Amino acid sequence: MISLRIDGALFNYRVAGVAVLNGKVLLHKTPSDNYWTLPGGRCELFEFSKDTLQREMQEETGLNAEAGEMLWVSENFFLYNGDKYHEIGFYFEMQILNLPDQNDFLGSEGEDELLFHWHDVTDLHAIRVYPEFLMDALAKNPLEKGHHSSSFRDLDAG
Repeated sequence: MISLRIDGALFNYRVAGVAVLNGKVLLHKTPSDNYWTLPGGRCELFEFSKDTLQREMQEETGLNAEAGEMLWVSENFFLYNGDKYHEIGFYFEMQILNLPDQNDFLGSEGEDELLFHWHDVTDLHAIRVYPEFLMDALAKNPLEKGHHSSSFRDLDAG
């Protein structure tokens, strides 16, 4: 996984999928996190970003996903569990090929449980979503492509 510790901080290369269906977007979180984010994960060395998304969805949910067009590139600096992160994120349109329904479901990342929920895109300001640009970007129809950046944010703070 491309996550490098440099001078007491972490560089992270993350790929995430944007699945919007019937006005709802698929988000996930761990039970201990106080925010939601788009599903995805870290890219492996010499792995194409679209392949990362498909692999992560299969590993975490057992669902087959197909990555579409890239929507956003995001640069984020944040604190999480006491570590400073510099994260580059690629966000792709995503189709889930074997989606049985839009009910909540559980997944896993290694030993950690993941909660998946379809949130109404018009209600995202009522919950905590990270990166924060997603609250506005996901509410646009059609979704607009772009580049987003944010400076330090403490994800552990409520």
